[in-house]
Amino acid sequence: MKVMDIARVMEELAPARLAEDGDKIGLQVGDPAAEVRTLTLTLSPSAAALAHAIKHRAQMVISHHPLIFRPLAGLTNSTPTERIVSGLVRAGISLFAAHTNYDSAPGGVNDVLAGLLGIRNVQPLMQAATRLRKVVVFVPNDYLEKVSAAICNAGAGRLGAYRDCTFRSEGVGTFTPLEGARPFIGKRGKTERVAEVRLESIVPEECVDGVVCAIRRAHPYEEPAFDVFALETPRGEHGLGRWGELAKPVPLRRFASTVRRKLGAPGVRYVGDGDRSIRKVAVCGGAGGDFYMHALRHGCDLFVTGDVKYHVFIEAQQLGLAVIDAGHGHTELPGVRALQPRLAGLLPGVRVLLGEAEDKMIRTA
Repeated sequence: MKVMDIARVMEELAPARLAEDGDKIGLQVGDPAAEVRTLTLTLSPSAAALAHAIKHRAQMVISHHPLIFRPLAGLTNSTPTERIVSGLVRAGISLFAAHTNYDSAPGGVNDVLAGLLGIRNVQPLMQAATRLRKVVVFVPNDYLEKVSAAICNAGAGRLGAYRDCTFRSEGVGTFTPLEGARPFIGKRGKTERVAEVRLESIVPEECVDGVVCAIRRAHPYEEPAFDVFALETPRGEHGLGRWGELAKPVPLRRFASTVRRKLGAPGVRYVGDGDRSIRKVAVCGGAGGDFYMHALRHGCDLFVTGDVKYHVFIEAQQLGLAVIDAGHGHTELPGVRALQPRLAGLLPGVRVLLGEAEDKMIRTA
């Protein structure tokens, strides 16, 4: 398989439209046409992750955290990021990042975290607003299937667990080629009437440019007629974080121990009465401390996340919300690990390896 093939599979698992604004996801280093026989998964694109990929002769790394957050001013090996980029290029290894889109995606970081902690009937903690467009193109009958396949392969027509979703209606197109035109159908100066099909499909905002390019390549007309409409869409069923209920109430102190054990963390920090009964729980993998108000709005007893600031602990406790900080990496690593068997089943002929856990890089004395 090629890098671009694996990128398409990742788009199915963690659609780019679910990423938070400004997040740097997708292919960051490498050639889309490069072949991949071995890929490694990692939480962060660290020097250790690069060394692991080189050791196992991988051609691609899929990382949860992006490597390049801000444009590089140069590539002089003067910073850790520059050295890793240079190392990837020298080794011929591509780097792909699936960050907040994988946090929000079904079966992603937060679904895995919630399932591991025994939370049932989960719902998004913060529902994501979808950013969709509708693309409409008018196609002569003989080229309908070619253009339809082209736009769907470019990212159009994906709705939930379905792909290749289009709507087609027949009509008549009219045009008069002028001087200088090179019409596919008809003659200059003569008005033509052609049986055409109105082909329309939903497109994620970030795929619009690619779909328009696909139309121009596949359409037989010199100047294909198409429209792009912005859609007012409700907030979807996906988003950051999850909340739900435990099978039965559990004392906070005991549940804190469960979190530490299930996540393999050396310890957890928490606020709240240790004897308090916990039933409704919210989670957010990574640095989710600032989202504690969403847990309160859903009536949760407890919020489990990482990188919680001191003032968040204090404010949450005063508002009656217990908070457990289990660490940034420890709340995300289960989701990265869960991706390994999913990709192994979807990428025939590609060896999918799990990288060395970065949680071992940060030690507790």
